[in-house]
Amino acid sequence: MGNCRYQLIDFGMGRKLESLAGHLIDRPSPSAKGQVSNHPSKWTGAAGVYDSGDRAWDHRVPWPNPLLIDCGAFEMPVRPTPYGHIGLFPEQFDNWCWLATPAANFREGQSALNLFGYTGASTLALAKAGYAVAHVDAAKQNVQAARLVAAHNQLNDAPIRYLVDDAAKFAAREVRRQRKYQTILLDPPAYGHSPKGKSWRLDRDLWPLLTDCLQLFEEDSFRLLVTGHSPDVNEGDVLGFLKQTQFLKRFWGSSGLLIEAGRSQLKDQEDRVLDAGFFVRVHSP
Repeated sequence: MGNCRYQLIDFGMGRKLESLAGHLIDRPSPSAKGQVSNHPSKWTGAAGVYDSGDRAWDHRVPWPNPLLIDCGAFEMPVRPTPYGHIGLFPEQFDNWCWLATPAANFREGQSALNLFGYTGASTLALAKAGYAVAHVDAAKQNVQAARLVAAHNQLNDAPIRYLVDDAAKFAAREVRRQRKYQTILLDPPAYGHSPKGKSWRLDRDLWPLLTDCLQLFEEDSFRLLVTGHSPDVNEGDVLGFLKQTQFLKRFWGSSGLLIEAGRSQLKDQEDRVLDAGFFVRVHSP
């Protein structure tokens, strides 16, 4: 990922130590619970430490401005948020590469839908590949950040629609409008709330949303990416659901249908693996 790269340095005791282009941060990681760090001495050099109890960062060294991470086809600025995030999920790197590689029968300007778009890394991957992208996120600040990131990557004039909206409601409206997309991706949270306070629970609400998403696909060419971080839903659950849907039944078992599923991972400097959720990628025959 270039000189301005992301690197997982160490993890253990429910936390991870990360290098953001050389700027070290120490923050919580549920997947690191029960693990033991390999290099305790390295943690003392953290420039920023996030305390989830206080919901606050301790910046021992000022956060660089800008702080950019090389993501392959684009750059992402990273910044500390009040919830311990940095505006980027590095474990998605393989998915960005997949999104940025169009299908053989791709037509310039085909539509893509990024639900739960966050600060826009996947949107940039799609825009770089030539897609017209609908970027949907319920948080206004995330959509504003996605605009700024696109501008930084000289994509001001790219065909991207920035939409502050509830992902499930937006998808349902698009079904009624009979809109079609070639690529749809969603990275929903395990739990959350819509702008109007309606609760979201992945194990309950993912399935009707996926049903709507399948109705939005073009018939002859489609790609689906589903990712998530939840103990209640995994890649096997998603594949089992998709296999039973009317839309995909006719393709299942076809030699041309490409299905990839597994666990996203981050590797530290000694190739120890930190689990980072599940992914499911489906590509039409």
